[in-house]
Amino acid sequence: MLARPRDAYFGCTDMRVHYPHGVFGPPVLDLAPQAVTYLFAEMDQIATELRAQPMFVESDLQIAFRQLQRARLPKLSHEGFLYAFEIWREHDRGQQVIVNTKWTARFEELCKERTEVFAERAAAPPQYYDMLPAKLMAIGCELAELQLRV
Repeated sequence: MLARPRDAYFGCTDMRVHYPHGVFGPPVLDLAPQAVTYLFAEMDQIATELRAQPMFVESDLQIAFRQLQRARLPKLSHEGFLYAFEIWREHDRGQQVIVNTKWTARFEELCKERTEVFAERAAAPPQYYDMLPAKLMAIGCELAELQLRV
């Protein structure tokens, strides 16, 4: 059975995703053998790790899902795998919309805050100039970090 209610999620175990053959090889999942977790929740975690890799390509998700499915549901047919993967992809697309919305909101908030600090700096007396660059630096670092995730 693939679908479980949200309250039936178990915590995900420690796992690692790596590319042992460099840029052109498929991702490899090292899963803890005693892991008993919900397939989609575990795949969400794997997808997050894969997306953080600089060598990530979208097709890696299907390879990783197949590896995970074989480890968790070894008797599932190829058609069943494809069906389960499409269901997970729909779920993942929804999650990515939520992530992108939060990212956009935070980015716009930081840009607005930066504009306000520049305006405050223009109107501030010289003795306050030392405090404002540190604030601008913190905002700039967070903006740079957000832009790296794109």
